[in-house]
Amino acid sequence: MLDSVDNAGEANGYLEWINGRVGRYEIYLLWFPKTRRLAYLVKSSGKVKEDEIELKNSLDAIAYVERLIQQLKNEKP
Repeated sequence: MLDSVDNAGEANGYLEWINGRVGRYEIYLLWFPKTRRLAYLVKSSGKVKEDEIELKNSLDAIAYVERLIQQLKNEKP
């Protein structure tokens, strides 16, 4: 769903990450499967939004990220 991916990977089941772009936004995502925590940061023209949330499983994390990306795509410049 990202327009471009700059980096992605995983670390032995402890951490998964991806960063890339959605329109004019830079987005950084960290998923910690063992603690079921998702941390994200969105940057655009000097503004930064970040949060960390606990989710039930990786499917909920994927759904949350899909909604976040859709919101970013729908925002007006």
